Amino acid sequence: MGIEDRDWYRHDTKTTRSQDGGSSGIAIVAAIVIGLIVAGVAKRQLQAPPATYGAERKTHSLGTVVSMVPGLPGIRIGGDSLYAKDDPWKTYLADEQTCPGSERSDASLTEQAATMVCLVNYARNRRGLQPLTPIELLDGTSALKAERIVRCRDFNHDACGTDPAGDARAAGYLSPWGENLYIAGGPLGSPRLALDGWLNSDGHRRNLFRPEWRTQGVAVRKLDTFGRESDMTLWINQFGEI
Repeated sequence: MGIEDRDWYRHDTKTTRSQDGGSSGIAIVAAIVIGLIVAGVAKRQLQAPPATYGAERKTHSLGTVVSMVPGLPGIRIGGDSLYAKDDPWKTYLADEQTCPGSERSDASLTEQAATMVCLVNYARNRRGLQPLTPIELLDGTSALKAERIVRCRDFNHDACGTDPAGDARAAGYLSPWGENLYIAGGPLGSPRLALDGWLNSDGHRRNLFRPEWRTQGVAVRKLDTFGRESDMTLWINQFGEI
């Protein structure tokens, strides 16, 4: 079962685009920083606030050997737990009573999306940040991004070669905007495991904990297959200032 996740953040008009990605240092992941900047996308974004965004790919296989960096010795991961041993962000994960069904990957998509909203807000509250209000516009643009990723089989913010923020801009949303992506197989695709993946990734965690965010949108898709993987869950979590 594979995991991939990506984060993207759009901010004010006087900043430039840069990458922010890297491994969180947990033994269960192999991190590869992937550049997403292309001249065509940059040119299209001159009329909207430029952006900084990062990309990070992770793999997590239960009961196998993974290595953090190519060429270094691998570490054997047991199959008895879905979480990293001594996970430093586990206290930021809401319990079952607070966000029911958080480890269920078989609940309805509506239920899972609502659970993700709960989990995100719990984590932000633990950080001393305000909760994010779900809004229909960002729910809709998150769903459009998920559809494009599936249609083009391209797990990237600029899936199908489009502007990462294109859907939001087309909908009239011109404020600062950000996005986290995640895809995983089986139980690793549940809301709580997806959030744990973001929390244990430097770039995604910074995006999640940006104090300027006020709103969010969530989309989740179940995929029989994606690439060579099966039983996959795709998550899109978008953020906005208004």
